[in-house]
Amino acid sequence: MWFKNCFIYYLSSEFEHSESSLEESLKNQSFKEIGRQETDAFGWVSPLGRGHESLVYCANGAFLLSMRKEQKVIPASMVKEALEDRVAQIEDAEGRKVYGKEKANLKDDILSLLKPKALTKSNHVYGYIDTRHELLVVNAGSASAADAFVELLIESLGSLGAVRLMGEESPGSIMNQWVLGGLPSNLELTGQFDLQDPKDDRVIKIKGEQDLELVKELLEDGFWVQKMGLRKPDEFSTVLTSDLLLKSLKFDDELLKENDDIDSQDKLARLDADFVLMTQTMAQFIKELMQHFKVNTDKE
Repeated sequence: MWFKNCFIYYLSSEFEHSESSLEESLKNQSFKEIGRQETDAFGWVSPLGRGHESLVYCANGAFLLSMRKEQKVIPASMVKEALEDRVAQIEDAEGRKVYGKEKANLKDDILSLLKPKALTKSNHVYGYIDTRHELLVVNAGSASAADAFVELLIESLGSLGAVRLMGEESPGSIMNQWVLGGLPSNLELTGQFDLQDPKDDRVIKIKGEQDLELVKELLEDGFWVQKMGLRKPDEFSTVLTSDLLLKSLKFDDELLKENDDIDSQDKLARLDADFVLMTQTMAQFIKELMQHFKVNTDKE
């Protein structure tokens, strides 16, 4: 349940749904098994896992949601081989060449035959809407997965004023200043950097606190911080990117121990406590990020 890669959005208009009305809105886009001729399927499932029906889990003013994606796996090599065989059969039997449009139609026919027999793979993308702090945070490994989650949420609700964090000045410039001039008082460097050369877009990856002087030299030569490892003592470590994403988020043992007194057999109670702790920790850090990077959150 602890998030690892966070795409962060602020809510530019008031989120007016209650737990019950949000639940009702999501039902129209609940997950349905992938059809025989479909390539993929998206939909909401219970964030509590199998055996639960509720599509929304609410704690401390935050709504936890889970999107399931199911996709049929048809290896490109299999399609290519089947197409080549079919083209060869036609050319040999009819003594003519098979060209572009006909090949495309043959490929579509092959895919139609393969789809019902194809294996499927699935994954879940979690996100939460923090109504107290007007945030949407999506735990996704890629921008496409985060976009799919947000698009499904908009489709379910009809509208959603969710805007990705964007600073009034270049985040990379501020991150450069942090390295050269000093970090905010509650943050530390982990020594992990991706530095981009603006001349040719070359990226140099550095990992090791002992290389900080080299990093400074490169920045003075015109490089920009693309990614930097940060630690918030006793809370978490993460990699902050120049587009204000949090990657490789790892919560510290000191923070996780705060809920050790909860019965480990009571999974719902532990989920509730962990979810509240995570959302509170993230809300405070995101608030600081928005201040550091001068994010304009004026309401519509």
